[in-house]
Amino acid sequence: MDKSREVKTTPKPKAPTKTEAPSGGGTKYAECADGDCKVSFSGSVKFSLRKWTVSASVEDGGVRVRLTKPNGLGGGGAFLAGPGCAVELHADGGGRVGCDKPEADPESGGYVVQVLKLDGGTAAIRAIVG
Repeated sequence: MDKSREVKTTPKPKAPTKTEAPSGGGTKYAECADGDCKVSFSGSVKFSLRKWTVSASVEDGGVRVRLTKPNGLGGGGAFLAGPGCAVELHADGGGRVGCDKPEADPESGGYVVQVLKLDGGTAAIRAIVG
């Protein structure tokens, strides 16, 4: 082989390795560690909210949400029909699901999950623990 005709290639530089920023409790949503956050998602999402786990999915034109404690016991759940709908649980175990009230702040020991936006298979929710 004629060495004068060889094409030398320069190796491509390697892209910098991407690392995820550290987050509270290893969650993808570090802003939720303080117990108050807004999360946008398509399809479904699961994230930590202080000592709770929030699972939400877009289903049948609404959002289904469920909260569970680390011990696996449920804290409640609901199907929320659209923007403005919320599920509230009070520290005494009482609660409500509705779409007729402005955004609420939870009492100490309770929580609120509210649908902020719903567009086809994409939703935004706000989750707050009191």
